[in-house]
Amino acid sequence: MVPVQGGTRRMAQRAATIGISLAGLPFIVPHVVEDFAEGIAERVGLSTGAGAFLLGGYLALQVWGLVLVGQGRRAGWIITFCVSLVWTLGAVADHGPAIWAGGFRSGAVSVLWVAGLVLTQSTAAALAWRGWRGESTR
Repeated sequence: MVPVQGGTRRMAQRAATIGISLAGLPFIVPHVVEDFAEGIAERVGLSTGAGAFLLGGYLALQVWGLVLVGQGRRAGWIITFCVSLVWTLGAVADHGPAIWAGGFRSGAVSVLWVAGLVLTQSTAAALAWRGWRGESTR
């Protein structure tokens, strides 16, 4: 077992990063279900099953990063930063123009899912960046 390092401030930063990242799941899951219904897997040349498998692996990577953050491991900050950044940039690049144009998918609820995803994951990325830059190199 790896002892968790840091004082109360570092522990609060870990808890905030973990909590905000996990708070994104209620936005991520319905959004991705909608993506699959819209044929995202086929759009990128994958079967639905292969796309779902890769999604599961990506979510597992996200959770693994959060476990490492909870342990105070630098690798956790890096993984969490990268995963959260990909969620954010992917959502903005893929859906931003359609949202700004209006009439996005199912309307307000679809926009809410994307906005919640972007808000939570961009915040998690910012917190992970700060954690990564402030964590020891262990």
